[in-house]
Amino acid sequence: MKEIRQITTLKALNKIIKLFNTIERSIVRLFYFLMFSLGATIFFGAMNHYLQRKDYLYLGGLCFPVLAILFGFTSLLYNRSRALQPGAAQRRSLYAAERGLQATLLFMVGIASGAIIATITEFLKIDTSNTPEVPKTLLVYFAPIMLTLYSFSAFFFALRAVSHRTVRLVNIRTLARMVR
Repeated sequence: MKEIRQITTLKALNKIIKLFNTIERSIVRLFYFLMFSLGATIFFGAMNHYLQRKDYLYLGGLCFPVLAILFGFTSLLYNRSRALQPGAAQRRSLYAAERGLQATLLFMVGIASGAIIATITEFLKIDTSNTPEVPKTLLVYFAPIMLTLYSFSAFFFALRAVSHRTVRLVNIRTLARMVR
């Protein structure tokens, strides 16, 4: 009888542990989703602001540092994947490097196509200021913005792959032990 009680207690404990692990994974996913959505909102809000005002110099000042970060992150991940021993960590790092390269290329194509569209609209004197007199003309930048948005999501998938098990919930005891 006592053994049966211990077995049912262990089964219940295992189910509780699985439930907590599922909740923790969901919280980490939510954390990455919030990072992605807030970062993309801020970046594209600034892009929209500069596109409406036609401040292309400031727009370039916003986009080129992001491109440099993407290049640097991708090259560091490739070097990291070569330095790691063959195994799961190396595969995750190589996957993250590939996603980083995909993000870099998509961002470059988005920025280049946006620059081409901006040049054409300036040459043809098309008003893209999105005023009430000229509504919805800012939509000519839809494809470049979608490319850069997809590059943001690819970059965050790379970030998530390389930071496997580094972002997790920590209880108070573990935190105190780490501080000591």
